[in-house]
Order: sequence, then C-alpha cells, then structure tokens
Amino acid sequence: MTPAAVARPISIARALFPPWVEVDERDPRDVDAASALMPAEAEALGAVAPKRLREHAAGRLCAHAALGRLGARGAPLLNDADRIPRWPEGVVGTISHTRAWCVAAVARASDARAIGVDVEHDTPLERRLWSHVLTDAERAVIERAPADERTRLAKLIFSAKECAYKCQYPLSRVFYGFHGMRIDVRVEDGRFDAVFLRDAAPFRRGDRLEGGRFTAAHGVVVTALWLAA
Repeated sequence: MTPAAVARPISIARALFPPWVEVDERDPRDVDAASALMPAEAEALGAVAPKRLREHAAGRLCAHAALGRLGARGAPLLNDADRIPRWPEGVVGTISHTRAWCVAAVARASDARAIGVDVEHDTPLERRLWSHVLTDAERAVIERAPADERTRLAKLIFSAKECAYKCQYPLSRVFYGFHGMRIDVRVEDGRFDAVFLRDAAPFRRGDRLEGGRFTAAHGVVVTALWLAA
C-alpha cells in the first residue's frame, strides 16, 4: 500500500513545471513520520535524528503521491548506490525538502530525460560562503544588483545550482562542485539557465541546461529544471 496523503493547503512548485510533470508538495511539520514511510523505506533509512526522519518521510510521502497520479504506485522508493532515489521503470523524478517545505516531481521517461527541483529557505546567503558557492562571473552579476538584493540573489543562484546538479546527476553520475557550473539568472521573468564549466559526460563544457524556473513564496525559494526526452 502507498502511504496515506496529507492535505496540501498551498501550492508553490506546481506552476513551475509543465502539466505532464506530476508534482506533490507539503509542509514536513504536518507529516506523521512514524507512519509515512513504508517498512522497507524505514529500514533503509535506519536510525536518524527526528528532523531528518520527518523531512525524509515527507519527501517519500510526496513522491508516492505524485507517482500515484502518474499511475506508478505501490513499491517502496529506495536509494541506489549513489544515494539517489531508484525511481520505477520508465519514470524520472526528483525530491527536495527543508524543515518547512517539501517537493517531489515525477514524469514519464518518454517525456523527460531528467528532472531537478530544489527548495531553500528564502533567506540571504552569507557573504562568507560566496567564494565557495559562486563563480567570479556570478559574483560580478550580483555586485551589479541593488545592494539590498544581493544576498538573496546569491541564495537564488545557490538553489539553481543545486537544482541543475540534481537534474544532470542521474545522467552523468559526476560530482563537480559549485564551480563546475554557472547560473545565468533572468530575475525579471523568473528563469535561469545552467552552463557547464567542465565536462560531465554526456554533457560537455559550454553545454547549457535551458529553461529553469524559480519562484519565492511562503518563506521558501523553489527552483525547477527538466530535460525534455
């Protein structure tokens, strides 16, 4: 059986994705972690801190709800050897969560090669982290923005990098760090592109993942990206 769904009072991420992507989202604080996980999922997770358990359970709950609407329901959703979800045959998907919000998005592999989503708290990215997270080109863009917008723009770029990394990783299985990709943000229309700064086969340096989208609402920033089949 699939874990019972919890009612969703608001929707943040749904509008970022095309209609053929099934999206489920909820507040992890509203999830009963003890009953949300299937037995095999709970066993695979093992003993973890309550916060980690609650967020992981919310992610699985969202994923099962989205898979159910796609017509792929019932089996436990376990991680593979690289610690990413092993989606059902013919399905691609992604999960992200914070303590306040969780999103899962899934689609048929005939419609998309991969999907990425990231959720972050809508708070500034501390300047002490900029050199670790941002390329010189990204920092130059941020420094040209109004002073009161810079730290939150940095957080948006951080989220977009996480999203793009999660989108490409099931295809490349390459970990390249924050400086392996540049984000080009178009704040005015809520879009971004991700540009590879190193090879990560099947992607090459200079390849662009285009059409990323973002929004900020209810205290979180959500970024979304997909690669059409």
